[in-house]
Amino acid sequence: MSRLSERIENFNKSFQIFSEAVKEYKEHKINVLTHMALIQSFEICFELAWKILKDYLALNGVKVFLPKEVIKEAFANEVIPDGQVWIDMLDARNSASHEYNLEKVSLILDKVSTIYFKELDRFSQQIKDFYE
Repeated sequence: MSRLSERIENFNKSFQIFSEAVKEYKEHKINVLTHMALIQSFEICFELAWKILKDYLALNGVKVFLPKEVIKEAFANEVIPDGQVWIDMLDARNSASHEYNLEKVSLILDKVSTIYFKELDRFSQQIKDFYE
């Protein structure tokens, strides 16, 4: 099994958990444990997603290593349709675990459960074509 295939399988498993966390968050927005589950599952999902992009780009001759570089190249090569959403997800991933202002956390959670979930759902369909 290739590295890309392994990451895709791990992403698919983590996306299922992320989907469940989104559902729980929408049903129980005030529960702190659902907040934590949503953030953690998003972070894992996003981490795997950008690494899938990195591996896919490498297979197509584009060598990049840092998340922001990967996102920019994936957008430039038309692998992802909206580079800004991915940059925003990267920023959210980087700040979510270190943010203590409840208003900011609430904004992050709302974006994670809507915009970012929608994009990662779209990506989960797209990567079916990435298998070697």
